[in-house]
Amino acid sequence: MLKKWIPRLKWLVIPVALVVAYPFRYDIMDALRATIGWSPPADPRPEGVSDLAWCEQNYSEEIAAVAADLDLPYAYLMALIVLECSGNKPAGHRFEKHIKKSLTQLREGALTKFEDLRTRDLGDASDDALTNLATSWGPFQLMGYKALGLGASINELRNEESASRLGALWIKKEYGHFLKKKKWKDAFHYHNTGNRYPLSGGPRTHNPYYVSNGLRYMKYFEANGPSKKATVKSKN
Repeated sequence: MLKKWIPRLKWLVIPVALVVAYPFRYDIMDALRATIGWSPPADPRPEGVSDLAWCEQNYSEEIAAVAADLDLPYAYLMALIVLECSGNKPAGHRFEKHIKKSLTQLREGALTKFEDLRTRDLGDASDDALTNLATSWGPFQLMGYKALGLGASINELRNEESASRLGALWIKKEYGHFLKKKKWKDAFHYHNTGNRYPLSGGPRTHNPYYVSNGLRYMKYFEANGPSKKATVKSKN
């Protein structure tokens, strides 16, 4: 009788072991990580370095060239990068669920228009493609669908080597007139909300200090232009 049950009982070993180990799962994983020498990724930014100095380190030369080529203000572009990605490179990306919902409705004909897009612009775009279009990319965190109006591909926008220029091209095309007139408040507010600074009341930005911080950062980059690029040093 016992011999008959042994083959069946062996299948209980794994689930029983899992039940017994469950309360100790974190300790077990820590031990495994220590054994293979795994550690969490380290922040490449030296301790004590500000977003402004970090932005200079990562983007100063690149943005100076883009600004000169497109006739855009260097200080504004740099300040915007600090606001949007804290000067990090790679800049990272952010998926906007509500944007994908709108793009899905546009693709399926439930919407006839979304900003400057029409249903025909999306064609038979897959769900993965819509996810990319509903994600912001690059140092200016330009939404993927905005690249369509530039005749660019998502891959170009996701590429760190071309994202800065594409973002700056969109800025010039979309609200460069504010920059020419030095309407900095309107420019910052438009980048974040799609509208110029309100005639009355406070800003409508996701961070109420977005515009005021941008203006403050501009002063820093005006005083520390590309020819005066700071060298990032740790305070330790």
